[in-house]
Amino acid sequence: MSRTAPILLSFYALSNGKSMMAIGQLTYSSLRDFSFKNYGRRKTFRSILALYRTRFFDHEAIELVFDKGTYKTITDEAGSFFLEVNDASNIHELKSIRLINGQSVEVVEGLYTPAVHTVQSAEIIVSDIDDTLLHSHISNKLLKFRTLLFTSVEKRKAVKEMMKVIHDFADTGIEPFYLSNSEQNLYPLIYRFLRNNNFPRGPLFLKQMRHLRDVFRRKDILKRDIHKLTTLEKLLRFFPDKKFILIGDNTQNDLKIYLSTAQKFPESVRAVIIRKVISQPLDKILFNEAADKFKTLGISFFYDKSFPHGFELRSVVQSQL
Repeated sequence: MSRTAPILLSFYALSNGKSMMAIGQLTYSSLRDFSFKNYGRRKTFRSILALYRTRFFDHEAIELVFDKGTYKTITDEAGSFFLEVNDASNIHELKSIRLINGQSVEVVEGLYTPAVHTVQSAEIIVSDIDDTLLHSHISNKLLKFRTLLFTSVEKRKAVKEMMKVIHDFADTGIEPFYLSNSEQNLYPLIYRFLRNNNFPRGPLFLKQMRHLRDVFRRKDILKRDIHKLTTLEKLLRFFPDKKFILIGDNTQNDLKIYLSTAQKFPESVRAVIIRKVISQPLDKILFNEAADKFKTLGISFFYDKSFPHGFELRSVVQSQL
């Protein structure tokens, strides 16, 4: 792998049967091994550090070459790209990505598929990851960073109850999407975690890539909800005929984000499921208020510490505090 060429760190292409959207992340990196397989503490730390020390491939024009056509787009200030193509029913696979000067982008084997995924199910799950599917200890910063930096993927713990919920829905044919406020820097680690724990395959939408120095700053705290809000809106507009089940937890603002989305797209949201991770003084008030609002919208709402195997949505709104 050339050290002078940008790498494609993440990629996913979705189709609604007519149009296609493709998302991805380009960057420069000194890291050579993105597998996160059988890493010890030292290699885990060094690999994550390297991912946060990558050089952004920002504001660059690129060409995505598919089996049927080539399309141009531009990376944003952090090297991410988003492409939407109308009348894309005959596009099935990404063949390559190249720069305008003809230089090829390096592809990382085993981190994504080039195939365009046409969503067939009538319903879609959109699930948070940290403390919803993966024990990340978001509410304890010291433990959060210690776990992230030094715990190998094989030792990272999945939230078993929520894993069962995802699998129960997937077993009925409902397709999962994964939406997280983790940065694109962590895509290889999160992707390997999902694969290692046999989560159903689906696109992974992560927040904009950041430099190491920005991880410890709080300057973007007021913008922390924007990624999830804007991504959800894109998905609901791209799949107007689908019903969405939104899954999260109470360590961040998932309830607020999902309620805002449901109020804007009440016909598209079927249910909201929130895992109770921590107890907070205003929990009962906030969640009872949310339950009333969801009920008015005709949207099922579930809130609990765990959900049993075989958990199924019902038409009656439930708030279990």
